[in-house]
Amino acid sequence: MLESRIRDLLLAARKEALNRGLNAEFSLHRERSNLIRLGNSSVALSTYEELTRLDVSVQDGRKVGSYGLTADITSEGQLLEALERAAENCSAALPKDYDPIFAQVEEAIDDSSGFDPELESLSAEAKTALCKQVVDGLKPKGKYDFSGSWSSGSAEMYMTSTANENEAYRHLTDSRFVMVLKEQDKKWELSVERTAKALGAFSAEDVVAEFATLLPVYEGNQPYATETGRLRVLFGPQAIAQLLSLALWGGFFGRTWEEKRSYTAGNKPGDKLFSELVTIVDDPSHPDVFGMPFDFNGLRRRPFTVVERGVFKALLYDSMAAAKYKKRPTGHDLSNTDFVLSPGTGEPGIAGGLDAAGDALYIPHLHYIHMPDPTKGLFTGSSRFNAIRVQGGRFTQPMVSTRVTDTSPSVFSNITTMSSRSVSQNESNTYGRREPEAMSVPEWMLCDNVRITDVADSF
Repeated sequence: MLESRIRDLLLAARKEALNRGLNAEFSLHRERSNLIRLGNSSVALSTYEELTRLDVSVQDGRKVGSYGLTADITSEGQLLEALERAAENCSAALPKDYDPIFAQVEEAIDDSSGFDPELESLSAEAKTALCKQVVDGLKPKGKYDFSGSWSSGSAEMYMTSTANENEAYRHLTDSRFVMVLKEQDKKWELSVERTAKALGAFSAEDVVAEFATLLPVYEGNQPYATETGRLRVLFGPQAIAQLLSLALWGGFFGRTWEEKRSYTAGNKPGDKLFSELVTIVDDPSHPDVFGMPFDFNGLRRRPFTVVERGVFKALLYDSMAAAKYKKRPTGHDLSNTDFVLSPGTGEPGIAGGLDAAGDALYIPHLHYIHMPDPTKGLFTGSSRFNAIRVQGGRFTQPMVSTRVTDTSPSVFSNITTMSSRSVSQNESNTYGRREPEAMSVPEWMLCDNVRITDVADSF
């Protein structure tokens, strides 16, 4: 549970709100974050932060007011002032055109199962040492430069409200490592990523070995520029996670569906949307994800099926959209979801994907993504790292930058097979609050008729 000093102060503030007849919510976020960035094969930035944020919200009928505090929680007076500010903002607020749903912690939660103190305390020196091992192991083999980042730390999330005495608490650690190798003359780039919930999930030797499997293809072969049109593509984990995010964002959020801004606006639950190979679940119980057990309207999060064997099953409603459109909230008042794309029946390992593909484009990463028309599910994104031509079930040539412009319904309807093994793909945002997010996706996904619209002259 949350540190007793802070918890006692928050509970005292909740009691004061009850005494004053206020409908109040208290949401606390505390993080410890360590980040290093690499540039020119050395550490270019090293930062460490400890931040505490408190959000207080007061609701009076259709009026809602909130107040945010970024500071260590030190006194009851500090919290009572925040409560008073939120109450004042509520009083001055314009009423909403719907009845907001007041937060109520559905059941008491105290979850520290994802916390590893050793990962929380992983130092910048230890990170630098591992990165140096990778650079020292690879730099002498070519004209290479290295960049990247490594973020690690812990996050505590706590909420309670005057609706009842329940409290929800969660404490976890996470790490995301990204290293990029760039050939300085030819300008091609290779990337290796690692995610971790606990210390020791990967080593410098692992990273060097993955780069070493790709380097002979890039060093020993001429670059390949494919033709445009509809082609067979073997997608890797990062690209699959991006495609899944686009499909969800463009089609399965209740508000955009209600406002007819999604590509599923003409559909309803029970309609067939994708290939029967596609099942998508927001599943906080899955071992590949970080597993957020509650949302910030107080709902207990449980597995929630969005698509089952290609069939549209349900939409995601946060409390605001649910209140506005008179639907039940689905546990999605949060940014760090736990989506799982169920694996297929293909042979595990990239060798299995190559055998299934025969002749194809291997695109493991998608970058510079944009969704120009969500009403059609239209997206665009470019290959950048590790893209390779596949011929006869083997890697043959590095690919120059290649742009995919297609729709989510088309891509997810043209899946021919997927790996039977899933991997964790870390999608955490390092620019806002530390709210770890990962998706579970098959390690490869083979699609026919993927639309290639542009091919560059170089990497």
